[in-house]
Amino acid sequence: MRRISAADLTEHILKAADLLRGKMDAADYSHVISAILLLKWASDQHWQLEVPEPARWNHIMESTYRSPDEALNEALAALSKSNRPVLDELFWDLDFTRRLSHTEAQQLIWHFNAISLKVEDLKFDDVVDRAYDQALGAFADAAGKKGGEFYTPRSVIELMVRLADPRPGQSVCDPCAGSGGMLTGAEQYVAEHTGRRGELALFGQDVNAATCATARLNLLFHRIRGASLRCGDTLANPLHVTDDGRLRRFDRILTNPPFSLQYQRQEVRFSERMRYGWTSKSDLMFVQHVLATLAPDGLGVVVAPQGALFRGGAEAEIRRGIVQDDRLEAVIGIGPNVFHGTSVPACLLVLRGLNGAHAQKRGVLFINAEHEITTGRSRNYLAPRHVEKIAATFHAWREIPHFSRIVSIEEIGSSDFNLNVRRYVDPAPAVRMRLNSHSLLFGGVPRADVEAQRDRFRAFGIEVTDLFDLHEPSQLMFPPCGYEATAEKIPPLAESSENEFLSRVRGWLESERPAAINFDARMLPVARRHLMESFLKNLLPAAILDEHQLGGVFADWWADQYDSLRELNRIGLSQDAGHLEGKLHGRILELIEENLTARIKNIVALERQKLVDIYRSWGDRYGTSLLDLEKRRETAEARLRSRLRALGYPWPCEQ
Repeated sequence: MRRISAADLTEHILKAADLLRGKMDAADYSHVISAILLLKWASDQHWQLEVPEPARWNHIMESTYRSPDEALNEALAALSKSNRPVLDELFWDLDFTRRLSHTEAQQLIWHFNAISLKVEDLKFDDVVDRAYDQALGAFADAAGKKGGEFYTPRSVIELMVRLADPRPGQSVCDPCAGSGGMLTGAEQYVAEHTGRRGELALFGQDVNAATCATARLNLLFHRIRGASLRCGDTLANPLHVTDDGRLRRFDRILTNPPFSLQYQRQEVRFSERMRYGWTSKSDLMFVQHVLATLAPDGLGVVVAPQGALFRGGAEAEIRRGIVQDDRLEAVIGIGPNVFHGTSVPACLLVLRGLNGAHAQKRGVLFINAEHEITTGRSRNYLAPRHVEKIAATFHAWREIPHFSRIVSIEEIGSSDFNLNVRRYVDPAPAVRMRLNSHSLLFGGVPRADVEAQRDRFRAFGIEVTDLFDLHEPSQLMFPPCGYEATAEKIPPLAESSENEFLSRVRGWLESERPAAINFDARMLPVARRHLMESFLKNLLPAAILDEHQLGGVFADWWADQYDSLRELNRIGLSQDAGHLEGKLHGRILELIEENLTARIKNIVALERQKLVDIYRSWGDRYGTSLLDLEKRRETAEARLRSRLRALGYPWPCEQ
């Protein structure tokens, strides 16, 4: 029997949603399906919870022909009662007899009976939690604007967690917890880096009771116990306080608050949080809450609408105070239509604790990642290569033209503390056609234009001046065969260097094969870091692809082949792997390596095509000079004059 993957289970959950779609809204059917999934999971993995007889799956199945909806109610009530406080009030408002017809309840029970969630039938031990994460994303898509109230895209969470870099023993809080993705993401990050679970103290709060229930269930599926989740309005009444009534401080805060809510000053407890000022819009009030609840050496990452970066009035004064106190570490602009429920471009604000643990990095790092997105069907998203580039740039505190820049507090002050990312980092401008008058008149490509692209061509083994006939020191002429014919020669000329580059890739795969097979599956980032470092070290010298292109290819490949690498590791370390598993091991390895090689070939082909496009653009600009056009005009005129005379007509100018 084939083991079930996260993708398999996600598909199964979404097919359950199809049974209810159109009969209730997304929030309702996600609640129903989550409850039935919990019953199946608890019964199949009975050590996770105490499962009384009425909640056992075989008991539920026996009731499908009599009263399946009542059986589900009885099972959920019994499971909740036996697992207080873990499940206490988790589904207090769910009544299957009101939500489902007899037939619908029966169909859902049969549907979930068709899949096993027993550990021995799952490909990996995290299949259920990963599948539930993906299902929540699909439910958020279906919920439309409401989806943004409880779900942050997984790729954004991964980026925020990488920026925050939580460590074992730290406390992590999400004051607008939604479905709990920030907390599960932080837990997974630390578990993968240490090989141990339960190393973080997790805290969360959300104003919506149903969303809090989803977060608790999400944490449960992730096998996270002991997290403190509270239901309430974080701005109006933060509930995580110390025994003496003071606000609790956290080492890491990760949050995606609702955008631009309206608050009145008298509604807000712990008014000392708003030390930089008050505003009717909630965006910078949430930022101030994070600053007020960060530990002295803490770090916070907050999602905000980009309008909060430049709106005037009270918000400008709040920004002034935050920047002057050196509490802002980075501003990262994210492209549009990434978040559920809004197409508004957002940003990430990276905030420092009072001690400014990173204050040696004077100034603020601005990253313009508005183009670091992939266009999707209904939303855009951050691919692994985008997350890799942004996170690597932040941690290296690096300036990259048209992408990132470190800006002094003085410069920000001279701009009235406007934090608009584009003010400091313009994205790469569209290529403008710079025309050389001498070349337009007499022909030939300016040598300076060609020299500017020399390294790009040399990376592919092409001396770009060999593609021209030398004419004079400042101009290069196209060969007699024409620029189109010469452009067609570029791919064959590049073939040798491309083959050498691909040989480097194969050599790297061969040398790192043992590391890819024998890494500790509990500490994936360690293996990932080692493999990426050696990947860059081996391939960067070829200069065909730059550091970010190579890092992006690797990041996309690792994410795409994540489960295959884990399966390879499982089989490779198995003490009793038989002949069939050995063959499977070899085939998985082949597929993993073929996938990476194909990705490399694709991006190399794109770079080669850019060379062809560059050469053709020179031809389009300078392939025909004004003198050539004049000569052609004179030749055409002479032929026309001769023809008219032969027909007995005078040339107009001769009349």
